[in-house]
Amino acid sequence: MIYKNPNSTRTNIFRKIYDSEDFKNILKNKNQEFPFLIDIEVTNHCNLKCIFCGQQTMKREKGFIDETIFKKVIDECEIHKTPIRLIRWGEPFLHEKIIDFCEYAKNKNIPIHITTNGLIIDEEQMKKIVELEVDSIVFSFQGATKEQYELMRNNKFHDKLKENILKLVELRGEKLKPYIHISTTITNETEEQIKSFKNNWGNIVDSVDIGKTNLSFLSANQIKSFELINKLDWLKKQETIKKAYRPCTEVYQKLSVNWDVKVTCCCGDFDNFLIVGDINNSTLKEIWDNSESLKAFRKLLDMKKHKSLSLCKNCYLPYDEFN
Repeated sequence: MIYKNPNSTRTNIFRKIYDSEDFKNILKNKNQEFPFLIDIEVTNHCNLKCIFCGQQTMKREKGFIDETIFKKVIDECEIHKTPIRLIRWGEPFLHEKIIDFCEYAKNKNIPIHITTNGLIIDEEQMKKIVELEVDSIVFSFQGATKEQYELMRNNKFHDKLKENILKLVELRGEKLKPYIHISTTITNETEEQIKSFKNNWGNIVDSVDIGKTNLSFLSANQIKSFELINKLDWLKKQETIKKAYRPCTEVYQKLSVNWDVKVTCCCGDFDNFLIVGDINNSTLKEIWDNSESLKAFRKLLDMKKHKSLSLCKNCYLPYDEFN
């Protein structure tokens, strides 16, 4: 469910991609020559320990993307005129070169999006984002109330997040970029709570996205903290996401580059379940066209054999319930 601020005249270039017929109908024409988008994980370190997140069980090594690798990805995206998103399994603003990365991409005329939990971005970084005309930034909330946010995010920083969002809106002023939006997922919040969240933020930022929280990726035996186990088990009783498999469009739309050069075909791949190559040995184009792993994953998902893949067996569409 997407609520657009009726007073905002800004356009989100990424929304144009998501809403395009080619993107939405990719399963009817699977001959996309290069991904619509490239996701880049500048780090898989995070400053939070959210109850529902794959960070709780992540086994792969943690680190920060090397500048030369980042530039290699951007240079290839420049050739194909492909936008990038700095998202995935860490907090982008933990990388000391995050602003340098934005500047490099913008100098190559590459549209850039950032997803952040919004807690460590500082005012100087906000000013640079506005100055560089970063195209889009999502502040990742959780729940529809302060109580739900602090429960699910496992912290007491709701007011800090609110303060940072308002500061970026203030610093942007009347400028067109960045397009500022909020994304949240809910469990069993009431209609009144959801409406209040939408009405509050929907007149401040450019848009608000609301979906359902999927708590199926983690089980109690994967988590070391007894406190988190108890919270997760309690929350799962409130889970309202519709659990139905759908043909996967992700594997035909995007590629995701991990901080350590590995490439996965799923933005939700937190622990290298769906690796299809690496950019030390191949270009993204070569992986897109020739990866046997990518071909195999596509075939299995086309046949709705989600249960044969350890990540995909718990993947459900978070926005399906809202039409």
